[in-house]
Amino acid sequence: MATIPLQLAQRRLDTGSVVSYPDSSPVGAAMQGFGDELSAVAERFRQQKQQQDAFDAEVIGRELNGQIAQAEKEAIQNAPADGRGLHDAMYGQARKPGLFDKIFDSTVPKMPESQRASFIRQKEALRLAGSARMAAQQYARRQDYEQAEWSKAQAAELNAIAQSDPDDSATFEAIRRSGFDFIAKMGSPVARQLAETGWRSNTAKALAQAMLAKDPRRAAEMLGAAPAAQAGDGETTGADGTDPSAKNPNWPASGDDRLADLTPDDRVALARLTGDKSDGGLSYNTDLWFWI
Repeated sequence: MATIPLQLAQRRLDTGSVVSYPDSSPVGAAMQGFGDELSAVAERFRQQKQQQDAFDAEVIGRELNGQIAQAEKEAIQNAPADGRGLHDAMYGQARKPGLFDKIFDSTVPKMPESQRASFIRQKEALRLAGSARMAAQQYARRQDYEQAEWSKAQAAELNAIAQSDPDDSATFEAIRRSGFDFIAKMGSPVARQLAETGWRSNTAKALAQAMLAKDPRRAAEMLGAAPAAQAGDGETTGADGTDPSAKNPNWPASGDDRLADLTPDDRVALARLTGDKSDGGLSYNTDLWFWI
């Protein structure tokens, strides 16, 4: 179907200094009808053009969303381990544009002219939504980074405890305090609380491992894994007939308060490590059994 150019279709009959015909005349009625039909064609063309522009704007808008999503994905992949600068690189700061501005501004000329003003007004709403996404991503990346760094530090500290002399309370307390100081610098209160709880338990288990490595029998008695023998005079003694607390005041028969954070499950696991006592001795598995 042939189309009528808009500038032509919008023209009406000239009412200036031209020959006019009475409305009641056949010619006048015909001319008036032609003018009305021409105006109706112009209106239909205008409506069709608006619909086409709206459709094209939707297509371009979806392409823009895809470009933004891809840019965000690449920004996340290329960000440093701690997420530093992720938000600002994508969405900028006050008076400092980011990649989003570049993508959006390059899209404006592609937008149909009739839709352009409305499209431009959407920019700040799109920025706010994307800014929230990137801020959340940066925060999550930071939390993952802090947790990963703490896990590495904790593993090293626990290994140091497990390999240390369990009689050296000062070294144990120094390592434990160092861990708490590290945890205190973590940003998330929830992460701090979880890390502190885990650190207390894990340091106690690492100390128990050191004790088991040095003297499995005495450690088992102290942890309740092996009941102490009762001497004839009523005194509590170890398997060798001596008071377990005599050799080391840190290991009283009732246990060591540095192990107070061991859970019942921890103690059961430790008891299993003492091995088979059927031959009167204790075997000990030196594999790391605590969770890091």
